[in-house]
Amino acid sequence: MITWITENVAIGDSTDAINEELLRKEKIDCILNLTTFDSRIVENTITSFLGVKYFHIYVGRHQGLEPIKIELRVAAYMLELLVKRYKRILIHCTAGMDRSPFVVAYWIVKYQGNDICENKEDLKFWISAVYKVIKEKRPQIIEHVEWV
Repeated sequence: MITWITENVAIGDSTDAINEELLRKEKIDCILNLTTFDSRIVENTITSFLGVKYFHIYVGRHQGLEPIKIELRVAAYMLELLVKRYKRILIHCTAGMDRSPFVVAYWIVKYQGNDICENKEDLKFWISAVYKVIKEKRPQIIEHVEWV
């Protein structure tokens, strides 16, 4: 099941992103996929049949902490661009527990927080605080402050 974190950004998992009934019910008009697997057939089907715009950023395909940090920052920037254009965005990874919650937390702090972070420690502090709010809505998330 998807979890609305803000008025227009929800976190879900891979099964949510292909559930036509759920996508219609929640009026999703854009999906940001953060999985490591190729899902072009699914993306094309959802786009063709439901008119949902589908974007995919491969997060976690490269080994090591530094590549995933870069991919996650790119995903947060992409989310910022999508929020300016679409009304109801579903962001998902495989289980909606790791990558997606981090990207949403990072996006909230970095792009919605009006430059409250002056250094990496500030960023970690605020992301940790946002994680607490997200966890109230979606208890199964796993915090990854080490990705900052």
